[in-house]
Amino acid sequence: MTDAPIVVPLSPDVAVVIEQNRVYFSRLVAGAPVDSPVFGTPLAAVLLVQPGELRKELKYKIDQRDGLRTKVALPPGPAVWIRYKEDIFVPTPDPRRLAAEIERRRRRVARYGGLAAPEVWKINPKLRVTGPHGFEPGGAEFAPARPDKAKWEALTPGPVGEPSPGRPPSAPVVPSSVPYPESLPVITETLATGVRFSVSVRRTFLGYEPVPAGLVTETPPVSSLHVPLAAWHVVQAGTLRGGLAPIRWCAADGRTEIRMDLSDGPALWLWGPLREWVVATPRAAELAEEIRLRQAVGMMFPLSSDLGAERRTWLDLPTTRPVDTPSGRALPGVPEWAPVSPTLVPPGCWITND
Repeated sequence: MTDAPIVVPLSPDVAVVIEQNRVYFSRLVAGAPVDSPVFGTPLAAVLLVQPGELRKELKYKIDQRDGLRTKVALPPGPAVWIRYKEDIFVPTPDPRRLAAEIERRRRRVARYGGLAAPEVWKINPKLRVTGPHGFEPGGAEFAPARPDKAKWEALTPGPVGEPSPGRPPSAPVVPSSVPYPESLPVITETLATGVRFSVSVRRTFLGYEPVPAGLVTETPPVSSLHVPLAAWHVVQAGTLRGGLAPIRWCAADGRTEIRMDLSDGPALWLWGPLREWVVATPRAAELAEEIRLRQAVGMMFPLSSDLGAERRTWLDLPTTRPVDTPSGRALPGVPEWAPVSPTLVPPGCWITND
């Protein structure tokens, strides 16, 4: 069992994606998920995960805040029913196995926390209960006996595996010295596939748009993947080895495929509540230091607008907010619920350099 994202196509251009802490819908282009800012459904807020079978065709609408508005038609057959405020159905030839894997991830969230989990549990404390082995997911008593619109036949659930471990406590980090933003150049690295990895003062980019030397730009090119530096909890250099499949995304323009071929050797791992990248590069250690420095700069000199890269991130993702300590303002520690190694590569294929 791994914590890698599970991408299940619902149609040629739409998929449901199940991550370690959330489930959401994504557009697809040639099988690759399209980059978008969608928040999705936190697993902490899910009431019920049940294997079963759709007894007749089901048509329903997908309406997401990122502009994804479409209809899907699921044929009769085995599936997993996920109950949140609405019903999500995931077709699969082995619904017991998939339902058990989602439930394993729910149990990890209940044990260690997860995306938006504190806010969810504050609103409804009954969605996390105390069991014989610690905290467990709750809320099944609030779910209906059957889906609202689908003709559904439930199956007996399968055995659920042990949740993957949490991280040891991580203290906030007070930077020793912070330069002014205008003194920092754009850092770029062209990777083996031609993809350009760029780090500006406030954002990271993966794509094909060239960034002129010395030009600091914060306008995200639509032909790239882009994440504010404030949104990364884990910035870590390490080494990849063996069993590495290519990683494919599609940029927000819906046309540009960004492919990462992961060869054995040094790599940079970036992880945040909504994004994860693994970038194979011999400059992994150097780039990790440059990103950490710019994160400190963004913390001390955030853009004044609430729509700026830092303040918008802190509002949307509370775990990324700076922490005031007796020693000064600090970058937050890595949350216990963050993965201990990249989920985008198989277990055992990552060796940390820290």
